Amino acid sequence: VIQEQGYGLPALSTLFFLFGLSSVVVGTVFYLLGKFEYGRVVYFFPSHVLVGCIGGIGAFIIATSVEVSTNTVFHFTLEGVEECFIRHMHLWLPVLAFEVVLRILLKGFGDKYPLLAPIYYCLITPVFYMCLGVTGIDMNTAAKAGYFFPPISTSGSVFNKDLLDIFTIINIGTISWKAVVKAIPTMVSLTAFSLIHVPINIPAFAISTNVEPDMNAELIAHGYSNAVSGIFGGLQNYMAYSNSVIYSKSNGKGKASSLGIVSVSA
Repeated sequence: VIQEQGYGLPALSTLFFLFGLSSVVVGTVFYLLGKFEYGRVVYFFPSHVLVGCIGGIGAFIIATSVEVSTNTVFHFTLEGVEECFIRHMHLWLPVLAFEVVLRILLKGFGDKYPLLAPIYYCLITPVFYMCLGVTGIDMNTAAKAGYFFPPISTSGSVFNKDLLDIFTIINIGTISWKAVVKAIPTMVSLTAFSLIHVPINIPAFAISTNVEPDMNAELIAHGYSNAVSGIFGGLQNYMAYSNSVIYSKSNGKGKASSLGIVSVSA
C-alpha cells in the first residue's frame, strides 16, 4: 500500500479495505469448511500435539506479558533476563503477586464461588490505586517508575478524538485496486494462518472442559463472526482459549450468558 500510495488518507482507505476484505475471506473459508463438514479433519490431530501447541502459545504469552509489564524487549539471553527480570523487578513483582494470590484463592474457594476469578480481575485496578494511596506514591512518581503506559501522541494524526472517525476512512474512490491485487498473496497467507488456530484452540478447550465439540458448527460460527467483522471493517477473529477457560470455570453456559459477554466486551 505504501509503495502504491505512500502515506495519508488514500493509503489508509486502501489499508482498512484490505483489513475488512481479509476478514470476509477468512470468514468465507471457515463457513465453507464447516458447511461441507471438513471439521472431521481436526480429529486426525493427536491430543498431545494439541496440548503441546497450547503450551507453546502459553510460553509466547508469558514472554509477551513480561515485555508489556516491564516495557522492554525480552530476549532468551543472559542480558535479556537481566534487563527484564532484574532491572525491572519492581514492575513484574506486583503482577506475580496478583497471580499468586489468585491461585491461592482459586485453590481454596474456586469451586464454591465460580465468579471469583472475574471479580478478582475487576478489583485489580482499584486495589492498585489504593496501594498507591496507602504508600503515598503520587501518579507522576508512579508514571516515571514505569507503572503506567506512556501517553500516545496524536500530533499529525488523521483521526480526530472521536473513535467513530475510523469508519469514515474507507472511500471506494481512493482505494488503490493495484495495491489490493498485490496484497492477495498476503491475504491468502493470513487465511491459512487463521485456519491453524481453530483446529488447535477448540479441541484443546474441549480437552480442558471434557466436552465433545461439533467442529463443523464451530467453523460455521467462526465464518459468520469473521464475515460480519469484515463487513464493518474489522479484523479477523477466532476463539481465545484462555478467555474461554475462564468463562467455563465461571459457570458460563448458554446463549444468554454468551451474548452478555459479547455485549459487555464490545
